[in-house]
Amino acid sequence: MTTRVKERVGMEADRIRGLDGIRAIAILGVFYTHFVDGDSLLGDLAVRTFFILSAFLITAKLVALRDAEGFSFAALRSFYTRRALRLLPTYYAMVLALAAIGLVTIRDGLFYHLAFLSNVWFAMNMNWHPWVLAHIWTLSVEWQFYLIWPLVVLSCANRSVALVAAGAIATALAFWLGCYVTGYYPDNVVLWSPFSLDAFGVGALVFFHSGILARPVQTRLLAAILPAALWGALQLVETDGRPRLLLIVDFLLQILPLLPMAILIAITASGTSPIINRVLGARPLAYLGRISYGCYLYHFPMLWLMMHLMWRLFDYPLKRGIIQLVVVAIPTIAFSALSWEFFERPIQKWGAGRQKAPQAKITV
Repeated sequence: MTTRVKERVGMEADRIRGLDGIRAIAILGVFYTHFVDGDSLLGDLAVRTFFILSAFLITAKLVALRDAEGFSFAALRSFYTRRALRLLPTYYAMVLALAAIGLVTIRDGLFYHLAFLSNVWFAMNMNWHPWVLAHIWTLSVEWQFYLIWPLVVLSCANRSVALVAAGAIATALAFWLGCYVTGYYPDNVVLWSPFSLDAFGVGALVFFHSGILARPVQTRLLAAILPAALWGALQLVETDGRPRLLLIVDFLLQILPLLPMAILIAITASGTSPIINRVLGARPLAYLGRISYGCYLYHFPMLWLMMHLMWRLFDYPLKRGIIQLVVVAIPTIAFSALSWEFFERPIQKWGAGRQKAPQAKITV
């Protein structure tokens, strides 16, 4: 971990505008896959990007918290309070609203979704019902990561944390190998948390080894372009449905983007590339990244709403394509901006004030 990255990240890593720009591009990839081309892998790439970025930022915050307070119940409470205030109110408001209008019932796994076990629900049932919540499996995987990772970072030295991150990558690879050896590769099996550990592990390692990843331009471009080119080529591969061939292609499509994304995040966080910082840090892109959580959370419910409105008002079946992208993405972004300004942001400010109050008393 370079001094530059440590200074720029620390406890306020989520305020680096370039990283918000990466979030914005990722959410646009999700929109494209879900609204335009269901066969596109941009959505999967976006999810992996969110995982890497999340692990990178969370590791940075936890290391700063550990260095300031050490391992203590207070440190854990501080971390979980911040995460809960950022993610839970909006999440539960959406899920409970969908339950209130009958789109999600107990038979649809309501309690699984409330307990952040959506990935378990969809993996066990091997389908995407209820589809209006099909996207939140990623949030469940992320919360399951949060249950373990703070304990690791707060109780271990940096070297040990890096080794655990490497072990997480190895665990994911072992699960993929297990599927290959046994030939067991059912639908939605990759929704189980171990299959995403490689992305989280890479994100953590980016924080500790950003100096290596942000080396001279020629080296990092070569390291990024080759896997990215192979990833693009593999999207053109037609499989004959045999589990092993399909498994190999899926595995490579999951693994290859990790290094390019790690390099991009390291360069952006270190601030060593003015061009990248200028592009990714552009105000519209950065703001879209800031509200990307709401965009991700609301985009399927908004799709349901717009499909019904278009049918009832204009007798028009809203199908995948550019029209659906425009009709659904614009109100999703608008609603997410309102959610951020009038719901999410005030809650965060209130929580930040409550956490600072005890510290002020101690200082006095």
